[in-house]
This record gives sequence, structure tokens and C-alpha cells, in this order.
Amino acid sequence: MKVMNQPRQPAAIQEAPYQSRQLESRATTGEPTRVCDSCIRKKAKLQATKGDQPAFVASSEEKLARREPHATRQASSVEQRPLFRPFLEPYARPISESSPQTSDNGQSPAQYEISTQQEEYLLDQYFEIAQDANPIFSKANFLDKYRNSLCNEGLISVMVTITAKLIGYKLFPEECVLNTRIDLLLGSSLLEDDIVGDSPSLDQFRKACMLALYDFHQFPGHQSWMRIGRLTRMAYRIGLDRLEPLRAMCPDWGCLSKEDIEEWRSVWWCIYRLDSYSNLSSGTPYLIDNSFVNTSLLLDACELNGESSPLTLYLPGDSEHLWKLLPTITSNLETRMKNIHIISISAMRQAGLVAGIRLLRPQEEIASHLVKFERHLSALCLALPHGWFNPGRNAFTNESPLDHHARLITVFHLRMARLLSSIVACSRTQDDGWMSSWQQVLETCQDIAHIAGQWNSSFCIQVDPAICFIIFTALIFLDLHMKSTGTASPELLSTIDHDKTVLRLQLDQFARIWTLPRLLSLSFAGFSESVSGPLSHRQITLILSRFEAPLHPRWLGFLSTAQATLAAFQ
Repeated sequence: MKVMNQPRQPAAIQEAPYQSRQLESRATTGEPTRVCDSCIRKKAKLQATKGDQPAFVASSEEKLARREPHATRQASSVEQRPLFRPFLEPYARPISESSPQTSDNGQSPAQYEISTQQEEYLLDQYFEIAQDANPIFSKANFLDKYRNSLCNEGLISVMVTITAKLIGYKLFPEECVLNTRIDLLLGSSLLEDDIVGDSPSLDQFRKACMLALYDFHQFPGHQSWMRIGRLTRMAYRIGLDRLEPLRAMCPDWGCLSKEDIEEWRSVWWCIYRLDSYSNLSSGTPYLIDNSFVNTSLLLDACELNGESSPLTLYLPGDSEHLWKLLPTITSNLETRMKNIHIISISAMRQAGLVAGIRLLRPQEEIASHLVKFERHLSALCLALPHGWFNPGRNAFTNESPLDHHARLITVFHLRMARLLSSIVACSRTQDDGWMSSWQQVLETCQDIAHIAGQWNSSFCIQVDPAICFIIFTALIFLDLHMKSTGTASPELLSTIDHDKTVLRLQLDQFARIWTLPRLLSLSFAGFSESVSGPLSHRQITLILSRFEAPLHPRWLGFLSTAQATLAAFQ
């Protein structure tokens, strides 16, 4: 794979390596007011002379070493784990000849080692902080394999590196070594390069999922979006979208244990979430079509152990029948939260579909889709357990703080689905119904702010930070309401201002950890400062017509130049 290393170009979409140190400094300044790849990476190009080998391209010996049969790897890995292990995989190479390959004390990243105690501590921390955001492991199964030296070294390296970065653990004397290590992992770890034939390992997919999630939130832009797309297509290629029939048709899959199949199932639903977030936020078509998914929702331990007959549940092709799954899902306490999480994401996906076609179909067709979706969403919300939408913790039912915040994530999803449908309704209405739709936009944004008001910032590192684009969207439309000529009540203005403050503070909490919310916060600040009110009905309608998706480049570009555009619509 080629790696580029030249000065940054002004193009909106860049091909570039990861520059984490520059990223952190840029995100704390007032420079950018919108999200684009040039905010995140420098464009670079490696000038290789004859005989040079491009960065990250392994030699034939290295490729053979990392692609040896699983049985051989397993047999050789059962040896006693050393007290120290080299931190870099043998095929990870420096980013470029011009990149800093040594620290201030003259050591390269490859010369650093971590102790077994450090590794075990960071793996334990991973399950404390990241399992909700990326639930692709059975902790007990993973730790059992780890203690028997049966885990993929590349996977362990990714888990340890990302965990150390997120929790601020000083793994090396100098932080630049850890940043360089992350750059190397992101630049050299492409799933399709690790797979030979049609028999990828579970750990290879887990590693790819972790890097895709980290890349999307820490280096948002074209490359991270493409990484998720490649991962999704690889999942299709090996059949993760149809695990149930695959077990009956293919001996290689049929011989796997129920526990292993369940872990593959978790990987598939992780990819489903990544496909949803990346494409919904970008306004691009989903790669996964619910109508053709033949992998069931998650099963519990009793069903896997044969203590009860497995009850397979499948996502319906559209949102009409989502609510029918809830009675069965909510009756299983072990998998309830994870499966409702999938259901709420599916509802949000459907809202994104309606929003995506509003500029492509006749108004009558859009109106029909919108009415159907709103009915389906109402049925889904009513089918959820009593108190599900309570922003506070359900103390009378002994709800734990962790379960409380996991529940709030699903409520964020459902409120975002409602907000998207309200925006579509408002942008298409030109009659007396416009004010009613515009009011529903305000109502839903306030609902999102009420959820944020109950947020405990200590959970920002444990949940999927993709909810930040929901917070960002609510912030934009609350700001528009505050500057609308129809918002005249001082009490209402005060309430909206408070809601904006709450959402901004929540976004800032996520921004302490992730880059995406930092850039979204800058984008909102630039928009809010540049657009002054009051805004007329005509100007509001123009803004609504420009909305395509929270992170769509055209929408973000419009936000950065909104004042000049709106001036022509006085």
C-alpha cells in the first residue's frame, strides 16, 4: 500500500497518513470551522527510489509469516508468554522516510517493549471502557484464550495501544511513541491484506472493527469512511450477513461451536452499527440492506449452552415490524440492551433513508414515506418497556448507572429518528403546516437536550461517541430556533439557551477524548457566531433545504458560509 507524504493541499478530500500530534493541536485552536480531511491529515507522498520498498508493504517472508496456517500459529503460541514482548509487529514499518522514527532519546518505536503486567492491565481496562462502544468480545472467552496464548498478537497490540491512548496511560516515556504506534497500526492494518482465501480469523475481523471505530472518531473524513466500507464488503464476502444458513451449507462454519458463532454474530452487528453511523452521518447510501440480512440478533448464554431452545430473531426489511420484536427481546435480560440498541439504530437508519430521498422523489411520494415512518416509529416507542424514555435513572427498578447510560444511547437514537423526520416534514411543507413541523423540530431538540442533562461525563469513554453527531444536529437547530423571528418569548429564549449550553457541554466532554466532537464543536461555534438573527421564514426554509446529513460535506460547507448565503435572502 502506498503512503503519501507531501505538504497539505487545499482539496476537500485528502489521501494521507495519520498525523495525530498535529491533529490534537489543530483541534484546540480556532482555525477550522468545518470538518474535512484537510483539518485532520496532511497530504503526503513517499518518493521511493529504485529498490526501495514502500512503507507498510511487507516482504514476502513477512507476509508468509503472518499468513501461516492457523493451526501452526496456535501450536507455536502455546509457549510460555515472555515477561516482555516487542510492542511492534514485525511487519509494521515507519510511515515514511521523513516521519520521526525515533524519540528524543534516540529510540525507535520498535525498540520499546511493554511488560506482561502492563499488557494485562490495559486489556482489563479495555473491557472496562470500550465494551459498550464496541461489543465484539465475550470477556470470559477472550481472557481464557489470552491466558493460554491463543489470541492474535496483532489484535492484542491494537487493544493495548488504543486503550492506553484513550485512558491517558503512560505506556512509553514519550507520548510521541504511542502516537507513532497508532499511526502505524492505522496505516498498515487493512483487513483485505491480512486475509488469504475465504478463511479469515475472528481476531482479524475484531482488529479491523476496533481500528475502524477508532479511525472514524479520531480521524473523521474520507479515509475512515472508506475503511468502514471496505470492512463491510469483506463481511459480505465471507457471509457474515447470513450466518444461519451458512452454518448448514458450509462445513467450515458448521463445525464451529455455538460460542464462536455468537462471537462472529457480535462482529456482524458491530459492522452494522459502523455502516449505519458512517453513512447516516455522511448522507451516503448504506451498504447493508436489512431486507437481505439473514443473521439473527444476539442470543444469551442459556440458548448457547442448550439450556433453552434458541429463538432466532431477524431484523425486518423495513421499520413497520420493528416493534413486534420487542416483547421477545425485552423478556431476555441478558441480551435485552444490546438487541434494543440494534433496533434503535435500525429505526434511525430508516429515518435516514427518508431524509436521503427527499430531494430525489416527488413530494407526494416523500409525504407517503414520511407518514408511514412516523407511524412505525410511534409504534416502536410505545412497545418499549415502561419508563424507557425517562431521562433519569430508574432507581426503583435498581437500574445501574451503566445500564442507565446504555438505555439513554437508544433514546438518543430514537430522538434522532424523530428529529430527521421532523426536518424532512418541515423542509417540504409550504403551507400552514410549516409552523407545526417547525415546532416539532424544537420539541425534539429539547427532548435530546433533556437526555443530555442527565449525562454523567465519566461514561463518555464507555459509550459509542457517534451520538455526537446527534448532539451537533440538535445544537444547530436550537440555535436556528433561538434566532428565528417566530421565537419571541423571553422565557422560551432562556430555555433554548439553557438547552444549547447543556448540549455544548456534553459535546465538550466527548471532545476531551475524541477528535470528531472537537471538530463538530468548532463547526457549531463558527456557524453560531457568523449567523446573526433574527432569521425570517424564508431564510429558515433555505437552511432546511440545504440540510442533507449532519456530517455531509455540502452541509458543513454551507454552515461555514451561511451568513453570506442568507444575506441574499433578506
